[in-house]
Amino acid sequence: MGTVIEVLLDTLLDIAKLLPFLFLTYLLLEWMEQETEHRFEHMLESHRSLAPLSGTLLGLVPSCGFSSAASSLYATGVISGGALAAVYLSTSDEMIPIMISHQAGFSKIWPILLVKVIAGLAAGYALDFFSRRKKIDVNSFCEREHDDHSHGILHSALMHTIQIAVWLFVITLLFNGLVELIGEDTLRGFVAMYPNKSVLVCTLIGMIPSCASSIILSTMYLEGVISFAAVCAGLLANAGAGIMVLFRVNPKLKDNLAIIFYVWFVSAAAGLILSYLPV
Repeated sequence: MGTVIEVLLDTLLDIAKLLPFLFLTYLLLEWMEQETEHRFEHMLESHRSLAPLSGTLLGLVPSCGFSSAASSLYATGVISGGALAAVYLSTSDEMIPIMISHQAGFSKIWPILLVKVIAGLAAGYALDFFSRRKKIDVNSFCEREHDDHSHGILHSALMHTIQIAVWLFVITLLFNGLVELIGEDTLRGFVAMYPNKSVLVCTLIGMIPSCASSIILSTMYLEGVISFAAVCAGLLANAGAGIMVLFRVNPKLKDNLAIIFYVWFVSAAAGLILSYLPV
């Protein structure tokens, strides 16, 4: 019973961290829809070239909230696919707080952040260069969400936030329960069983859309269970709740799967490259 309550409380805490980011994102989208002259949209269109850079830098902030916000912004065309991939790859999630709590020096943290910056920028700009530009369309998003503007943008933003938060709570609870059921020791044993394939194994662990995966990866790295290349691969692939939000708000399943596969591929490739470098 105690374990069930612990998983429930952890899930509630994970969702509570996302609420401010979700609310501010939907408040921005509601305001953009109501802005009659669309000046903000024109400004965003004219600065598309900066999107992957901005996404990479915002993703470095130790929170999975930016990846969730970025998913909704991508669904409306406010940011590009490259910017979304950059946010996913650079997102630190719980890595920095965990390392600080274990009294890890900055020498342990900055190399991982550097890898995230390089991967986010390179992958983000590469994707935007080879993909078609997506037009900003906030109205379609609001129509899909059955938006009601009769009570004002604050009410609409709050309703969006509550709807997404409830959906995220259910899905996050399932994933947190699954991780708890499998057990951290089992995951450690699985990684130790295939040391030569630890990069690919950690990438799969990182793809679990939960804060728990970044905690497990960071802890294993600090304890010497996995290498620098493996932890980088896993943390690059870890986008937190952003992936779940993407599938909730963007109806284009093919696009969603393409972005997820792209993030996984870049993460695995970066980890394999690092494994052959003297680091």
